[in-house]
Amino acid sequence: MAVEVESEVSAAEWDEAIGRSDDTWLFHTAGWIELTARVWPLRNWFFVVRRGGRIVGGLAVQLAPGGRRPWVRPQAYSIWMGTGGPFAVRDLDAKARHRVLDALTEAVRQWAVQEGLAAVHCALPPLAPNNLQNARGINPLVPFGWQDTSTHTRIRSLSQGCDLFDGLDPDARRLCRRAVEAGYRVAREDWSEALDRYYELHQETYRRTGATPHPREYFEGIARTMGPRGHAVLWGCRNSSGQLVAFHNCGRYGQGAVYWTGCSQTADAKAGVNYLLMAHAIRAAAEEGFRYYDLGEAFPGTSDAKLRGLDRFKGKFGGQMYRFFRGRIDLPRRRPWPLGAGRKGR
Repeated sequence: MAVEVESEVSAAEWDEAIGRSDDTWLFHTAGWIELTARVWPLRNWFFVVRRGGRIVGGLAVQLAPGGRRPWVRPQAYSIWMGTGGPFAVRDLDAKARHRVLDALTEAVRQWAVQEGLAAVHCALPPLAPNNLQNARGINPLVPFGWQDTSTHTRIRSLSQGCDLFDGLDPDARRLCRRAVEAGYRVAREDWSEALDRYYELHQETYRRTGATPHPREYFEGIARTMGPRGHAVLWGCRNSSGQLVAFHNCGRYGQGAVYWTGCSQTADAKAGVNYLLMAHAIRAAAEEGFRYYDLGEAFPGTSDAKLRGLDRFKGKFGGQMYRFFRGRIDLPRRRPWPLGAGRKGR
């Protein structure tokens, strides 16, 4: 089966194809792939299978540079910021689907060897219909030779007409009520108007947690390309003085929504504002007809204190544990690195 390898593909053609697949979600869209490649030094590659002139399967990967050290080989991701992975359109029969996905994996493996890559990494979208319905929890990448590097996520099923506190555990309800009693209020915000304040709080949050802030261009891209399409809904929390002190960015696509990004002012972080924001975002998604809310990657049993706290937070909103399917292809060097290369003489 022929697989075409292209550095560019028509956005309309690509998005039409992912719209006909049950393997895909928001981060498969051409707009998102193009946005992330502009913000970070990434090169996009598209592997496509066509039948009758239409795409029936595809895999987008982003090539990250290897750095300044020549012996550090570059790696590729599907995709860098978000989920991706190979897909096939839903009208293929089982045998044709298997051939398409197998051909895509083999093509990306051969390409990666030619490029001298160390590995190709892949994360499948938990909210894609085929992954939501994967009752046995078998990683769909494994039959095609990917190593299983799966983790977990929490997903909550939604129903219209739910109360603000439905599904929350007692501690989360208490914190939400405390925030309301202290005068905090949540409302949907306009990305373009709130962007400056959002990025200010993003930087503060990441400094507080010891992480490196994302470039401002990343959030500008979300505001400019994802917000107007309804794929990034921004919720803001204001204190009793009307100042924005926290945000919750909700990603939406198809039948699902996700806790995408968030930030808060340090002085207000312990007042329950993040709990109140999550509760509002979940209820709004349910009222607007979304069926699932992905609360984000889970870290059960982690020894990392920061991840343990994040896992506790996400576990208070009524979600069920799902496998977060991931895979990796490790690749050998094309030729051995010369003995002593890159070492300083003594």
